Amino acid sequence: MYGLADPGTPAPVADEARAERRLYIALYRDEAPSDVEVIFDADGRVCYADERPSDRCVDGWLWERWEGSQTGGQLWAGHHPGRQPDVMRHPPQCGGCAGEAHRDERGMLWLLHIIAQTPLAWPCDSITVTPPMCLADARWALRNCRTEHGFIAVPTLDIDIIGVRGTVYSPTQPPQADQLVLFQDSRMHQVVANRMVIRLNHAVRDETTLSLLSTGGLP
Repeated sequence: MYGLADPGTPAPVADEARAERRLYIALYRDEAPSDVEVIFDADGRVCYADERPSDRCVDGWLWERWEGSQTGGQLWAGHHPGRQPDVMRHPPQCGGCAGEAHRDERGMLWLLHIIAQTPLAWPCDSITVTPPMCLADARWALRNCRTEHGFIAVPTLDIDIIGVRGTVYSPTQPPQADQLVLFQDSRMHQVVANRMVIRLNHAVRDETTLSLLSTGGLP
């Protein structure tokens, strides 16, 4: 469900445990990408053949269009392209409840998967498509979200929204899925985005908070 400097999101797997819990950014099994035709306008920018105003964000970038209903159980490994940006914009909100994320004197709390790209030296700058979390949802995620190598808690005071992940289209080449495209990149006009990307500046690894969340030592 969560990743740090992640090269891409793994294929979602349906989670049946604690089905009553709902995570705001997660996909539902009854949601799916819409069957829309991607074309290029006269300036070489991607657009939909039947484009709607809701297909673009306030900055004018094209986003994946999805359809379906929030039913059928959740796929916790996936991020919905409409709901993920909602909680990533300033100020970021909790990805679980879409409420206020936890913050203390060290900054806002991110709970992230440990993966191969996880930095070994801290503090450092890291990028993620994962929103921050409140303490209640972070505690629940530690207990219920499956991950191969565990989690790290990462608070930071300084963040920047730096770009998107999505599919880059070309008039002459096959589409390239799950690409990181920074805002200053010319490919921003050729990408259909599905996740917003944040850089955590001077982030620290917080073993104390992680331990307290695991043992129920925080309110």
